Amino acid sequence: MKTELVTVLIPIHLEEPTPLEKISLSQTLRVLHNYPITFMAPEDLNTVWYEKFCKNKAVIQFERFRWKGIEQFGVLQSTPQFYERFLKYEFMLICHLDSFVFRDELEKWCSLDYDFIGSVIYNTGFQIKNTLLRKMTRFTNPEYFGAAGFGLKKTRGYHYMTTRFKPYIDFYHWQRKIRKRAFYDDLFYTQHFPKLSSNFKISPRHLAEKFGADFNQWDVDKLPFDQAVDSSLPFGVHAWIQYNLDYWKPCIRRYGYDL
Repeated sequence: MKTELVTVLIPIHLEEPTPLEKISLSQTLRVLHNYPITFMAPEDLNTVWYEKFCKNKAVIQFERFRWKGIEQFGVLQSTPQFYERFLKYEFMLICHLDSFVFRDELEKWCSLDYDFIGSVIYNTGFQIKNTLLRKMTRFTNPEYFGAAGFGLKKTRGYHYMTTRFKPYIDFYHWQRKIRKRAFYDDLFYTQHFPKLSSNFKISPRHLAEKFGADFNQWDVDKLPFDQAVDSSLPFGVHAWIQYNLDYWKPCIRRYGYDL
């Protein structure tokens, strides 16, 4: 099987995106149209709107899965069956409809050959100190938590991890269900996968900061970028619609969108 470099994977669950999500999708198609675009959709979703919107803008395809809801989508990405669908690609850039891509740097980030590069989550709640117990059990917190809503995954790396450590992942799901805890797949593999295998490589923070940002609860003055300075911005951002929309509005407008 001939391997292609990368696909841009866009999860969808609505028959038509919201107005702000349409801005995100328009920008993704504008910047990343040279790569195959794969929409990940529930089996029963009507995708006519996407087919019409993307016509003559990019080569698109659809992968259908049995899932509904954000948590189920995350659980699906913790299974080898998910990654089997994409083994013809070396990488997948997951680009949610609340992501905004500023420029095409995709091949550059793929060339670094990390298993995962996530958008740095700027949230003070994720600044968790490594206690003595964590250090003794070798379950220390990672250098940073990366959001996969705009994130680059090495397909075979994830397929191997979800296959090799399936019993561990299944046990984790069983345990969290008993405790009635939600599942966030990107936080899970940022925390667990490097500890399960030293071969699983996550980009260091100083690089991830240039890749992507998930800015939600953080002092603006402490961010490593400035929305008013295009050259300081990362490759893309995640969750600009949900968090600090007023911060991002002037920037989005500069890219030609009416907000």
